[in-house]
Amino acid sequence: MPRLFIGFELPRVQADALAALAEPAPALRWQTPAQLHLTLRFLGEMSNAQSCEVQQSLSVLCWQALDVQVSGVGYFGPPARPSILWAGVADNAPLHALRAKLDLLLATLLAPDSQHFVPHVTLARCGSGAGHPGRFLARHRQLKLPSWRVSEICLFTSEASDNGSRYRVIARYPSTLPVEMSDDAPDQAP
Repeated sequence: MPRLFIGFELPRVQADALAALAEPAPALRWQTPAQLHLTLRFLGEMSNAQSCEVQQSLSVLCWQALDVQVSGVGYFGPPARPSILWAGVADNAPLHALRAKLDLLLATLLAPDSQHFVPHVTLARCGSGAGHPGRFLARHRQLKLPSWRVSEICLFTSEASDNGSRYRVIARYPSTLPVEMSDDAPDQAP
């Protein structure tokens, strides 16, 4: 059964900038630009029938395009033995609202996610002996990339390979609600 997740792709500029952070270290498996993405909801292994149910549910999702900015770095796992190095996302209420909508929409199909949602882009997977990432964190803690508009979320499948996981988009879901103009935005002619 394939492993599925919902997320979005990164623009080439941001993906290349994040891939450029890779530092040679035998215990780290750095993600390639093609592997970089932001996961909104991990679904796990699903049968074809379950995948079809998820796709049908996502086809009725009403959501508004949102702006995202990569900001800062961090890690998951204990300091002496981290499992993941990641790039964070600037505080983003619309992104958290989209995640909450997904949880609600998929509640009848999936068990509740026990993990607190921490929006991030996985940069590297850490093997044993990776050690504390203090130097990496210090070098890149001020990381800020240009923001971009996310106007499409994707259903991905994750396939294991010798070079790490390969992610393939199996369905795309464009935003369905108009983006509200801010008070300081220029007036648009009708």
